[in-house]
Amino acid sequence: MIVPMLPPALSLWPPHPIASTGWLVLDRTLTVDGPWTAQMRFGLHVLDPLPGPATGSTIHIRTVADPALAREGYRLDVHSSGIDIAASSPLGALQATTTIRQLLPAQAWTSTATRRDDWRLPLTSLSDAPALEYRGFMLDVSRHFAPVPEVLRWIELAAMHRLNRLHLHLTDDQGWRVESPSHPALAEVASWRSSTWIGHSRGGRGMDPAMLDDTPHGGLYTTADLREITVHAARCGVTIVPEVDLPGHASALLAAIPELGVPGCPPQQVEPRWGLLGRTISPMPGPMSIVATLLGEVADAIDSPYLHIGGDEADLTMWREADEVRRYSEPHGGVEGLRAAVNAQLARDVLALGRTPIAWDDAFVAGGLPHETIVMTWRSVDLGLRAAGAGHDVVMAPVVPTYFDYAESTSPDEPLSIGAPLTLADVAAWTPPPARAGSRGRVLGGQGQLWTEYMPDAATREYRAFPRLSVLAANLWTGVPTDLDADTDALAAHLARLDARHVNHRPVGGPRPWQRAGSGARAPLGIYPMDEVSQYLDQAAQHSEPPPD
Repeated sequence: MIVPMLPPALSLWPPHPIASTGWLVLDRTLTVDGPWTAQMRFGLHVLDPLPGPATGSTIHIRTVADPALAREGYRLDVHSSGIDIAASSPLGALQATTTIRQLLPAQAWTSTATRRDDWRLPLTSLSDAPALEYRGFMLDVSRHFAPVPEVLRWIELAAMHRLNRLHLHLTDDQGWRVESPSHPALAEVASWRSSTWIGHSRGGRGMDPAMLDDTPHGGLYTTADLREITVHAARCGVTIVPEVDLPGHASALLAAIPELGVPGCPPQQVEPRWGLLGRTISPMPGPMSIVATLLGEVADAIDSPYLHIGGDEADLTMWREADEVRRYSEPHGGVEGLRAAVNAQLARDVLALGRTPIAWDDAFVAGGLPHETIVMTWRSVDLGLRAAGAGHDVVMAPVVPTYFDYAESTSPDEPLSIGAPLTLADVAAWTPPPARAGSRGRVLGGQGQLWTEYMPDAATREYRAFPRLSVLAANLWTGVPTDLDADTDALAAHLARLDARHVNHRPVGGPRPWQRAGSGARAPLGIYPMDEVSQYLDQAAQHSEPPPD
């Protein structure tokens, strides 16, 4: 019996070796039949007929529906005459195609194979299903815009790693990336900025004009763009999660629609700087009605069960300093009570659109969120567990270890980042904990984050994400940490797949020469050490008391 050490199940490695009595050589024409034919042809497009020996025989791929299997689960049988796949849904069938490609040489992940007559699959039977239902990746397209082709590529890379959610952070102080039929100024004003801050905030350099590159940057997604993204994601088994970050992080929104500002708020600009800028929309009824319209437009463009309303880092100083807002807040018990009322209104607006609202843990702490709201926790896992205890479903997204904008080392070779180090080993050791006994809510899963302040191009974004995102994806599928020492060969095999997919990943030993920072404007000066970051997060979590049940 042959026991090939090949990764059958998920992104990287199997829960156990695959036992095989031989091989199925893919040197013949393939035929596909059954209920999941479209998914087979899409997921296995690299196996389209190619020149090979003229044997006249075929390899049959047969699919069957088995409702007893989990939604994304599948059963795969490779035998001497073909491949049998059972699944309960198209999603399970797509996962089976991922496994087939993992069992083949790394070249199975190229866009177009040049030959496959020497490709072979082990004769084996296996079944698999994910441990966690929500396995996400967040791409910040506000700080640096990612054009549609790049977003489509991220969808495909997510599917390659069995991630099933792509969270798009569409709005922030530095840009609003969604077309609005009702407010064209969002495209004309809020979608671009005149300059971009290229240094680091540490050391008080945030206001230094010399840190600006004096180069326009921008872009937005039309309704047609967003529908293309959504449909392509669905074909790949990925759900888009759009985020409109409110009520804070609103500089770009206020620059385009000044009437959303707090009474007395001075004119705003689309910000070239990073950091906490304290710009918050007005909580008054008129502005909130406009916001409801904007949320409806996003929901119309992106067919998703979710709509993320943000809610992080909302500075209420502008509310406290405006007499009109203070008077309006009195029936709510003051400005803090008004913040909870705004949370409740935003979530109700989303529910009225037939979507499930998602919010960052700051909004949970501020209060007002209906229990239908999913809480995405970034400051601490404990806040997520408290949210689950209060009845919310939760997605774990803690800074340590899921924020891939932090560099993997403190080496001067690393490109500029917000902080360091957040290592591959840190990611490998982590999985989302389950909700505590007696909690009314569930921990749905976890998510990796790519905030793009210091990632101006697609190559840098891929460098930061991989292979850390690969390992996180494996953990989210299996529900257990990864042993990097035991899985060195499997990691190397996966890096070869990334190479075949032309992903600009970071080698385990450090950056390649052309990936290094150098000594220019983007040199890694002034980054935050992770011990300081952890201390800040611990303090924030300790002083963040959630509302009573």
